[in-house]
Amino acid sequence: MRAVISTLIFLLLIITSCNKDDDILGGENTGSLSFSVDTLLFDTVFTTVGSATRYLKVFNNSNNDINLKSVYLSKGKSSPFRINVDGESGDLVNDVFIRKNDSLYIFADVNINPNEALNSYFIEEDEIMFEYNNETQKVDLTAWGIDAHFYSGIADHQSESQYLDSLDFDGDGSYEYKFYNIKTITDWINDKPHVIYGDIWITNGASLNIGPGSNIYLHNNSNIIVTESSTLNMNGGQNTDQLITVQGDRLENYYQDIPGQWGKIWLTAGSINNKIEYTIIRNGTIGLQIDSVVNENPSLELKNSIINNMSGLGILAQGAHVIGENLLVTNCGQYGVALNIGGKYDFKHCTFANYYTSTSRQTPNLFINNYYEDINGIIQYRPLEEANFSNCIIYGDNENELILDYDNGTDFNYNFDHCLIKLDTTIHNLNENPFFNQCLVNEEPKFIDKDMWNFELDSTSPAINIGSENTALLVPFDINGNSRIVLPDLGCFERIE
Repeated sequence: MRAVISTLIFLLLIITSCNKDDDILGGENTGSLSFSVDTLLFDTVFTTVGSATRYLKVFNNSNNDINLKSVYLSKGKSSPFRINVDGESGDLVNDVFIRKNDSLYIFADVNINPNEALNSYFIEEDEIMFEYNNETQKVDLTAWGIDAHFYSGIADHQSESQYLDSLDFDGDGSYEYKFYNIKTITDWINDKPHVIYGDIWITNGASLNIGPGSNIYLHNNSNIIVTESSTLNMNGGQNTDQLITVQGDRLENYYQDIPGQWGKIWLTAGSINNKIEYTIIRNGTIGLQIDSVVNENPSLELKNSIINNMSGLGILAQGAHVIGENLLVTNCGQYGVALNIGGKYDFKHCTFANYYTSTSRQTPNLFINNYYEDINGIIQYRPLEEANFSNCIIYGDNENELILDYDNGTDFNYNFDHCLIKLDTTIHNLNENPFFNQCLVNEEPKFIDKDMWNFELDSTSPAINIGSENTALLVPFDINGNSRIVLPDLGCFERIE
């Protein structure tokens, strides 16, 4: 649905703006100059953060050279916008020469100051004025802005020098990390977006509690990292305005579906009692990395959530203990889910669907193993205590979407019960494998529209009404809150006619 809306908006902008170089708009294009756009529009911009640069083209349609006496911003130095004309930047540029039947590029960006109204979108406007030959023409500038909470390494220290000192772990003058340190119980609410520059580290046994409706934006290569004895709680709600979102901080339309815009959420070995529910994680590199568990409690309880469009992996678990229910993990450049070097896992009513298109994917959607080779070439075993999948869909556009990579040197316990799986039957002989119970193999699940990222089931899907009712009783509602206890469907969505 989001993609459909984005497409309609894009088409509408094309129809109304018509920003081809050879399509000149009306309005103020009544003098000797004409412009590629009559309004230069900036998408939503966080306050204090400069937007991407926009440009317009100025055409001299006359048969005479024109010397622009001045090109300037109507609001002058008080304007949040800045322009660059023929290599000269500022709010005023004088004596700009354009030859007859020639053109000139003008670049503009914007930096918006915080607004007093919390969580309020607002508009900044100005005009680029063109004065020449006793004529004046203009192009409008419009930017949407919103205030936000900002987190960066410097914000956690009294001064930049103290910040740099804190990073010099080895005492040799080299600095390896930039992070904002959360050392006490901390609550993030949805009063304003939360924008992360560098990394967030949760340390010292602290917990970060992210409330319903919160929007988290991470800058390029930024991460959320939870260390030993510390906790991450993301407690969203089922309603649309209560969902937690985690994504990159570029808000222009172009970036809405671009993977790899930020790093990962990393639950390091020894982090405890992590819970994520009703959360959408998208457009990063690794959605969730969960490392070894240190007690009997799950490393992570992950429920009613979506991980989508990651350039690397959706979920990377290494010797961890994960409980997953009502999950949608889609379109990842490598593995959708990798359960590496053993661990303990239980997934119920999950849809793992991988149709990644940004690059050619060579890896399966689901990978499970119980060993690794250390730096000396010695095999190290890590038992897979259990990896249970019940009422799940594991599918994609590769010929084989499941790899069971095991060594007999330790336990490798897995079970697929009432699942729809795409796999290579020359590798997996299900007739001789008791760990696949009542599974459909290589039958197209028939999602409503996988190209538009709608992974609900079409009315003709073979995954309808064939799930285990015993499993459905343990997860009686789907990700949208629909009951599934009678004739349950496979996956996270229950088909509702």
